[in-house]
Amino acid sequence: ADQEGGSVYRLGTGTALPGNMALGATGNTEYSKQAGQIIGSELSVLGINTNLAPVVDVNNNANNPVIGLRSYSDDPIIVGQMAAATIEGMAEYNVIGCAKHFPGHGDTATDSHYGLPSVDKSYEELVKNELAPYYIAIEDGIEMIMTAHILYPQLESDTIVSNKTGNAESLPATMSDNIITGLLKEEMGFEGIVSTDAMNMAGITAVWDPVQACVIAIQAGADMICMPTQLYCKDDLANLEAVIVGIENAVKKGDIPMSRIDDAYNRIMKVKKDR
Repeated sequence: ADQEGGSVYRLGTGTALPGNMALGATGNTEYSKQAGQIIGSELSVLGINTNLAPVVDVNNNANNPVIGLRSYSDDPIIVGQMAAATIEGMAEYNVIGCAKHFPGHGDTATDSHYGLPSVDKSYEELVKNELAPYYIAIEDGIEMIMTAHILYPQLESDTIVSNKTGNAESLPATMSDNIITGLLKEEMGFEGIVSTDAMNMAGITAVWDPVQACVIAIQAGADMICMPTQLYCKDDLANLEAVIVGIENAVKKGDIPMSRIDDAYNRIMKVKKDR
């Protein structure tokens, strides 16, 4: 569930929390921890063991149409500390937190639900800002991180011909091996689960068909695929089946090596065992 508190409040019932920006404005991590405890307690009694929160995007672009109030602060250290406290609070109720949206959705003027943003920053620039909260979260033992449907041309310059457009298309973070495997898993040493953001968002679907997008994401290092296709009615189950079959075929053909499947499996099972 996306039970962030504040404006993203999926349960629609229970405790209505003020949201991350209000918590960040207090400068007191104890309030963030209490928010995490409240969210964790309410999710756990419903049998929900994983929360796709908190948002650890740094609010460094005032024109951002989708993050805004969902961010703790425009200071990356405050963001990291507040997020770590929220995650700690949820963990007291055995609820797994998920930091998002890697490597950062804060400095965009486009909502990836409706388009494909681009952040033209170097690794050196990102380390000082967008990546800083993730280093804090990883140090504090975060178990899951969600990727962003955002282009980072200075981190990933590769293109792949899209089955949908017929053109060579640039790869967003969700489909980038440089970003997921090279940066997050190897450079930053993250040993937990990497989940994609919802693959039915326009940032992906405008350019890629669901099967190809999911296959590339898994090849890149994604361990779990969130909402691989639209599921609004019974007929849509055929789309989900197509994704599953497409991934199976990619494994059989060797396009996705078994070592990649084993890596995802081991990461998921480790979190399950730890919990």
